[in-house]
Amino acid sequence: MNQSRMNPEKQIGEGTGLFRLRPKFVAICVAFIIILILPWEIKDSLLLQRGLLFLAATAIFVGWVLLLMDRPQRANWRTVAAVITSIYLVASLPVFVFEMSQMKWFMLHPWHWWFEIYARPWVHWGYVFVYLSVIGSFLGRGRSRVAFLTGALLLMVVWEAMGTWVF
Repeated sequence: MNQSRMNPEKQIGEGTGLFRLRPKFVAICVAFIIILILPWEIKDSLLLQRGLLFLAATAIFVGWVLLLMDRPQRANWRTVAAVITSIYLVASLPVFVFEMSQMKWFMLHPWHWWFEIYARPWVHWGYVFVYLSVIGSFLGRGRSRVAFLTGALLLMVVWEAMGTWVF
């Protein structure tokens, strides 16, 4: 007989019972609840919104470092989609800074229409881009996927808290 099947310590450690909880499932449930509650809590606090934007920027930066360290051996559609998503995440950070700015300082600049052209897609179709960035972040592989997903979820929370698209 196989000794690994008969080992009672291993059977207890495996958690093969009826009410087994997986840690990843619990973490996903907690993250989902936080994403639903957090925008309402930080809606009126510009400082907390800026703090989450800073954390999102940090997560995106770490994601790029990890992506460059763990270069994939071959490029497939998932890799291309993840790189496009990560480029979008970096490109969206200035728009969040523009939107959070108390003084619309960029409107005083002589070339302010360049800023308007840059920010126009986020103003009109921003919620689509934000949610696509979350979906696209799932397509990555390795350690960079967690960092990009964290950054995308934090940007989604900030987007919803800014009053643009609150449930």
